[in-house]
Amino acid sequence: MGVIRIQKNSNYVVMSKVGLHDDRLSWKAKGLLAYMLSMPDNWTFYNEELMKHSPDGSSTFKAAMNELKEYGYVVRQKVKDEKGKFIGWETVVYEQPVEDEYRKVENRPSENRPSENRPSKNRPSKNAPLLNNKELNNNLLSNKENNVVAVVVGNAHQFYQDNFGVENPFIAECIDQWVDDIGEELVIEAMKRALKQNKSWGYAEGILKDWAKHNLRTLTDVETYEKEFHRKREEVGNREVRKHRRGVSRPSKEGGKSYEQILREAEEARRAWGWKG
Repeated sequence: MGVIRIQKNSNYVVMSKVGLHDDRLSWKAKGLLAYMLSMPDNWTFYNEELMKHSPDGSSTFKAAMNELKEYGYVVRQKVKDEKGKFIGWETVVYEQPVEDEYRKVENRPSENRPSENRPSKNRPSKNAPLLNNKELNNNLLSNKENNVVAVVVGNAHQFYQDNFGVENPFIAECIDQWVDDIGEELVIEAMKRALKQNKSWGYAEGILKDWAKHNLRTLTDVETYEKEFHRKREEVGNREVRKHRRGVSRPSKEGGKSYEQILREAEEARRAWGWKG
């Protein structure tokens, strides 16, 4: 390949080259890291929002994010309020990787600040300058003074605590996994439906499992699926009801299922998703 010339005109980003020169990271992970580091210090965003800025699918995004977590560029840590009370979790993006021991949340000191009062964008950093021309080495891997440049948080944790009570580490981990897998919007929606039925988190998780099974990733997907499900149930019911009343249980056109099977599945879905009818 010949010489590649690079032209730079405007919209510069000053950031550490450590992650870009880390041979352990794939190009997709480096790209995601660079995008997050291009944001102002302590910028707050969400996984589903990040995915909107690239044509890559959710699986590619998750793979890149998992790489960054594995090598210490993205760290999950506890958040406490002014009184030291645990209020949830946050995921912090670092410009330089931190060592394995530091990434263990049970051994990591939490920042005693509420998530809603995090510093806003454009606030100057108190840590080392972003520009760093050193190559990746062991010192960087154990450096605990790395600059925090972005915070990935979610409202699902706050919603749980506001409506279900204190969020223990196990529930927090479950919520994080569901947010990563299916998105913040649907996690909150599932909890809302559980509340309407006066049910616990386990009920909400059952709804999430069903949505994931049907590859539903947005509230629009869920609404479309529900409308189509109700339409098919009504259509099949009108077509089969006379046969059913005569004691005939023939397979319908819905994948060879009998009318009774369709009714059972419809009732299970109604109960699981909190439908009224």
